[in-house]
Amino acid sequence: MTKRNSRGYAGLALAAVFILILMVSGIPGSHSAAKEKCTQRSAVVAEVKNGTPGIVIHLAHDPKIYFISRKNERGLTAAILEKQLEGHNVNMLVADNWSPLDPFSSMLEIEEIKMNEAIIYSNK
Repeated sequence: MTKRNSRGYAGLALAAVFILILMVSGIPGSHSAAKEKCTQRSAVVAEVKNGTPGIVIHLAHDPKIYFISRKNERGLTAAILEKQLEGHNVNMLVADNWSPLDPFSSMLEIEEIKMNEAIIYSNK
C-alpha cells in the first residue's frame, strides 16, 4: 500500500465517522420533550393524513410539517383526527428539537394537541 492510498483510506474513514455522528445526533429521543423545550403553535388545521413519520398535520398558512410519531399514536388514526380537527382552530405544543439532518426544522413532532381547552392528544 502506498502512502497516497493510506491517506485516502484515512480520509474515507474520517468522513464515515463524521456522517455517522451527524446521523446519530439527528435521531430524536424516544422520550417526550420537556415543556421548556416545546413551542406553542395555534392555527386552523388544513389537512390530516398518514405519512412517513406517522400522522401528518398541516396547518393553514404554515409551510411546516407537524407529525405524531408512529410509536406515540396510542390508538389514534389519521381518519379520527381528520374528523375532529380539520377546519378547526387548535393549540399544539411541538418539540423544539434541532437536528443537523433538518437544520431549518421543517418537520416538528407534536407533543400535545388541544382544541377548546380539551386535550385531544398528549405524548406525556
